[in-house]
Amino acid sequence: MPRASRSSVFVISLLGTAFGTTACSGGGGGSTPPSNPPPIVVSESFPQGNAIAQGGGTAWDIVAVKKTIYGQFFGANGNAYDTLRVDITFAQDISNALPAPGQMLTSGSQLGVSVGIDSDGNQSTGTYAGCPNTTGTPYEFISATGDSNGRLIDGNYSIAGSNGLIYSGPPNPGSEAQTSISGHVFSQIFFLTSVGAIHGSAVPDLKVDVYTVNGSSPNATDCEPASGAEI
Repeated sequence: MPRASRSSVFVISLLGTAFGTTACSGGGGGSTPPSNPPPIVVSESFPQGNAIAQGGGTAWDIVAVKKTIYGQFFGANGNAYDTLRVDITFAQDISNALPAPGQMLTSGSQLGVSVGIDSDGNQSTGTYAGCPNTTGTPYEFISATGDSNGRLIDGNYSIAGSNGLIYSGPPNPGSEAQTSISGHVFSQIFFLTSVGAIHGSAVPDLKVDVYTVNGSSPNATDCEPASGAEI
């Protein structure tokens, strides 16, 4: 799990923008079913070659991050936008870089990723700092890198908040960072209710940053964005 020094990555400054769903009756007395809002996508690219081979392990190098906020449950859980997906592209192929499900991050050739989430848009709250040199806000929640808690048996990772892990028990994807990899891309999906983002019909104001380690050291090989810029 990442140590102190984190900052903000991606910002959607749309707080207060409302999304409404309506039901209308047709001539036959039927109603139009609710529909999910359009996805919101924010992407940023980063220079290749600025990663550090901490502990002599692999210098995992982030070259792009894409954040997508979308709805998939038609407001059934109280949020129009209820899901966050973060796709992280690396300079290296990461197809075999994660520890096996149920195992700890131990090898210098293995990859650990932590996504920090500022779920309330409040600059005065948050437990976890962000990347060095950034000007963003603290983060309320992070996904574990696997060096302290290990990768979960279902292949996902735990989410931690100010009081520790938000869930500990049998596999429960709704309370975990749902994780997948493909080629150079590492992806995690978060249900917003699990990270305290309850915004109803409004577009959530979320900030995200990404911190990577290898199994040889708890220090970051890369942390983006490190420039202080926000989206």
